[in-house]
This record gives sequence, structure tokens and C-alpha cells, in this order.
Amino acid sequence: MRRLSILVIEDESLVAEDLSMRLEQLGYEVGGVVDNAADAYSYVSVVRPDLALVDINIKGTLTGIDVARRFREEFDVPVVFLTAHADATTLKEATTTEPFGYIVKPFDKRSLAATLETAMRRRRAEQKLTKMERWLATTMNSIGDAVIAIDGELRVSYVNPVAEQLSGWPEAQAIGRPVVDVFRIRTPSGETFANVIEQAMREGVVVNLDEADLTRRDGSVLPIDDSVAPIRDDGGRMTGLVIVFRDASMRKRQEQQLRELHSELEGKVQRRIAQLEEANQDLSSFAHSVAHDLRAPLRAINQFTTRLVDEHGASLPSEGQRLLSVVTDRASQMATMIDDYLRLSGLSHVGLARQRVDMTQLAKAAWSAVTAGVAQPPALFLTELPEVYADEGLLRQVWINVLSNAVKFSRHSASPEVRISGRDDANIVRYCVQDNGAGFDPAYTGKLFKAFERLHPPSEYEGNGIGLCIVQRIVNRHEGDVTITGEPDVGASVEFWLPKAGGPESSVPDRRP
Repeated sequence: MRRLSILVIEDESLVAEDLSMRLEQLGYEVGGVVDNAADAYSYVSVVRPDLALVDINIKGTLTGIDVARRFREEFDVPVVFLTAHADATTLKEATTTEPFGYIVKPFDKRSLAATLETAMRRRRAEQKLTKMERWLATTMNSIGDAVIAIDGELRVSYVNPVAEQLSGWPEAQAIGRPVVDVFRIRTPSGETFANVIEQAMREGVVVNLDEADLTRRDGSVLPIDDSVAPIRDDGGRMTGLVIVFRDASMRKRQEQQLRELHSELEGKVQRRIAQLEEANQDLSSFAHSVAHDLRAPLRAINQFTTRLVDEHGASLPSEGQRLLSVVTDRASQMATMIDDYLRLSGLSHVGLARQRVDMTQLAKAAWSAVTAGVAQPPALFLTELPEVYADEGLLRQVWINVLSNAVKFSRHSASPEVRISGRDDANIVRYCVQDNGAGFDPAYTGKLFKAFERLHPPSEYEGNGIGLCIVQRIVNRHEGDVTITGEPDVGASVEFWLPKAGGPESSVPDRRP
């Protein structure tokens, strides 16, 4: 362990020799002994001792006090004064150099050791504090936020470079001034910084101001975000406040740009919605116009074929009667397709009357409707179904269409069965209808949800190929989805899911089966 080095400045040689011997006995290293100020300066400019013992009344024009002051200010060398006698004026002046202690001649070994140990402890504490202050100053000078510290009298005690730049006050001119002169802010509500200080000191908490205007030294106004927090000592007593703030100009510009973009986007969306609504209305009007124009010739065909049968049916050969029957059937089929098309197109813009729906009862009612008049309906296996928040009228149509297909395509099975089930699945509910009927080739699954697409000839199974398309449209309107799987001569399974019961605020997942 390195011994501490001490410089002795004493103009009495016997005293200097005695002091050096005592220091060596105490374990210190005497780095040098000089008897005047000039030699002392020359020594410390080359070798920096840990401590200097300085006689207050050394010979020469410069006193020991002069040496101590220069050692402290220029070389950062702590000083302990040596004195045999000194007047009150000299001792008072000596205190201005902040000495680390006094040693009275003649020297007592015990008091000498105690004074030196106290001085070195103070020196180590001072060095530690200086290191911490430098670290803190470097940190405060390096951070991107502005920092102003104020003391218990509400005067500025510290200003970092960012605060200098934003406020327009150099630290040297701001130190000691009342903080309300340097940091002049006003909130949108008209609150001043004096009010903020009062709140922070009264409640002893951090006060945040996200919206405030700082009046800079030159009179210009700068928007800032800031906070005021109390500074406390080890005993928890409030000794001041620290203000941390930043330039909010960029944030405000970005917020304004976002508001403008949002307003512009909202305007575009509203215009686009209006265009789509207009296009839908035009399309709906066009569809009804076309339907009306198509129905007129169909009515004429039906009227003329009916009249032909009534007036000349008996004289027509059997082939002629068959052809008239085909014409009549095809006209009726065309009229039904027109009605189905209008119903499908209307689903795109019909409103949803959402309410809590008992799906078990709805499925039972739909089953009764689709099996009425069926001589031998399939066996039904129905489990309790979870409720859903949806449009009951539209879901009734879903069940009717799905169950009609199940009944229709299973009627040639030896023991036809239809199974209806449902389950909760995270934030959605799933429903499934399975039959053991004709099924279909999975390669043609994509065609089943297209309007008027059929996989079976009308002579085998009636229908226009619109039912599943309507089901998909209704389920999609509810932000759900529908899938179908099947296998020839084994059966088909239709599964659809909807947002879980609980209200329109229920979240909706990805549309995956």
C-alpha cells in the first residue's frame, strides 16, 4: 500500500526536522521540506503531494496563508496549518483558504496523528464528492432534456446546456435569480409556474405539465413538456426542486400533421362511403329494373302457354303438350331465379338488428319449417347450442338454407341423419350441420358458394344454387365465416362461426375455420 506523501513548509529547521521525524514514525512519507513560498510552488508544480503542512508565518513576502490559497485554487493540494501563535485577524484570514486543520507547536504526537488522520479522511470524502459532482455534471450536460435546479429559496442553482439553449438564459446569469424570472411558463388553463411550484412543494410530489408555453429571455414563446419534482436530503426534508423540460415543437407539429392526415383520410373515407352507397343504390335500382323488365316477357310466356293449353290443349299431340310443359316450367324457374337474385343482392346493404339469439330454439324452428310436408324426414340429433348476439331474422334464413340442403341431399340415404352441434371457441361460437347424404367431390368446393352454381342436375335435386351463397353473405355480414366439406356418397358438413354472444363490442378473430 502506497504511503501518503506530505510536503512540509517550515522556515525553522529544527522544527521542520522534528516534524519530519514524527511523520515518518506515523507511517507517512515526507516528500520534501522547504522554507519559503517560491520553493513550495516549484515543488508542487513537479510533484503533487497528498497533503501540505504549512507554517502560517513563513519568512518572505508571501505568507503561509498565500501559499495555502494558491495550493488550494491552482494545485488542489489540501493544507494543514502549523502555528505557534497567531492573532485573531490572521486566523480569520486563514479560514478563507478552507484548511483541513491546525497543528499547534510544539507538536504532540497524539494530536498530530489525530489531525492528520482527520485531514486525510476529509480529503478522501472531498475527492469522492468531487468525482460524483463531475459525474453528475457530465450526465446533466449530456442528457437531451433541459434541467434547472432551484434551492429552498426558489432561486436557480443549476442550469444545464439544453436549458440554457431553450430558455435563452446562460447559467452564469441565471444562477441566484428567482426561478420565476428565468422559467416563465403558462399552461392552457392559465396556470403560472408559481402555482406549479406551490403544488409541488405543498404536496411533495412530481407535477407533470404536458402542455405549457415557455416565454424565453428574448420574449419568444416555445411549447414545452415539463415536470417539477422535489429534491430531498437524507432526512427526507425538501431542499429544493428540479425542473425537467423539453422542446415540444416537433411533437406539436407531428400531432397537427396527424390531425390533418386523419381529417383528410376521414374525408376520403366518407366520400368513398358515399360513392359506394350511391353505387349500391344504383346497382339495386338497376337490378330491380332488370328484374321488372325480365318478368314482363315471362308473364307473357306463362299467359300465352296457359291460353294455348286451355284453348288448344286437347288438339295438341302428346309431344306438343310436353314441350308446352317444359316452357312453363322453365319460365317458372326463371322467375324464381330472379327473386333469388334480388334477395341475394339486397343482403349487401340490409341493416343488422342485433340481439341475443337462442340458437337452439332457432335451429328447432327452422327444422320444423324445412321438414313440414316431408314424408320421411331424416333423424335429427341436436345438442344444446351456444347463444349469439346477431340478427335473428337473417340467422333464421341461414338455418333454413343449411338444413334444407341437409334434408334434400340426404333423402336417398337408407337411414338419413342430420346432426346439429355447436361449441364455444375462445371469442367466437361455432355451429355445424352434418348429413349422411349425397355429399360432393371436394375438388368442386369453391363452386358451392357461387351464385347459381350446381353440382347436381335439377332432375335429381331441385334448387337454383343460391342457398349457400346467401348463407355466406349473411354470415360475412356478421363478421363471421362459413366452410363446407364433403365426400361423395358419405355426406357433407357445413360449419359457420360468429362473434361470441356478449354485445357489439365483442372482438372478432381472424376468419379461419
